[in-house]
Amino acid sequence: MPSFKHILFPIDFSPQTCGIAPHVACMARRSGARVTMLHVAEMPAAYPGFPLDAMAIDFQEMLQDRQDRVDSFLRAEFENVAATRLMLEGDPAWTIADYAEKERVDLIMMPTHGYGPFRRFILGSVTAKVLHDVKCPVWTSAHAPEAPARPGGYRNLLCAVDLTPKSLPLLRWSCGFARELGATLKLVHAVPAEVRLGVDLEGEDWRAFLFDMARAEIAKLQQEAGTGFELILAGGNVEHVVRGAVEESHADLVVIGRGVMQEKLGRMRTHVYSIIREAPCPVMSV
Repeated sequence: MPSFKHILFPIDFSPQTCGIAPHVACMARRSGARVTMLHVAEMPAAYPGFPLDAMAIDFQEMLQDRQDRVDSFLRAEFENVAATRLMLEGDPAWTIADYAEKERVDLIMMPTHGYGPFRRFILGSVTAKVLHDVKCPVWTSAHAPEAPARPGGYRNLLCAVDLTPKSLPLLRWSCGFARELGATLKLVHAVPAEVRLGVDLEGEDWRAFLFDMARAEIAKLQQEAGTGFELILAGGNVEHVVRGAVEESHADLVVIGRGVMQEKLGRMRTHVYSIIREAPCPVMSV
């Protein structure tokens, strides 16, 4: 459950990292959290018959240059935030996940990367691995080529729920987070556009049954959680339903459950990457 006390901000000096820095600083100030700005230096690999010491690279000089950049990076943006700057060597995704677990990080904030005309549907490999490996919540920026807008606070949250028991802790987490922010919260659920059960999938009776079942299950979920939030229910692909709900409700943050779920009707959790790619606002993966 929120609040956040330790935020991990992986940095790679890219424009995307610079673009989300105001969001990290804003979240830290709002939560009273300390920030660790972590840069992971990935060393070149040696090849058979071509050892590293034969390469014309001064690694100590390279590492010192990286450290100097870390020490001076985004100083103005974090002037009034308790921020620690750290550089480690290793595989970026593994090192980020390992540090987050050992140092009991409450939240990781990072861009999606993968920008450019041929990378629209690709999530950055480091971000994808971090989402898969870490246990704490992960905030990712909108997957868009333009720089994110300055943070204006989160006033309208949207929680994407499925019909599995895992949605109960997600709903409770989202409720507590919205309460801390003083924000409104709505729920969204995607009814399958096509379910292969050997029946007339285009029949109105069948569609009505699916929608009625979803409403009933989510009503039971809310009753158990002690909530009564407005529900946006639509048929179609999960990522498109969530995107439409963001636009309809003017949401500025989407909260989703993270992890590969094998249960039936657990579609929200099995579509984490696609939701993040399509959402026109940041996503908090819990």
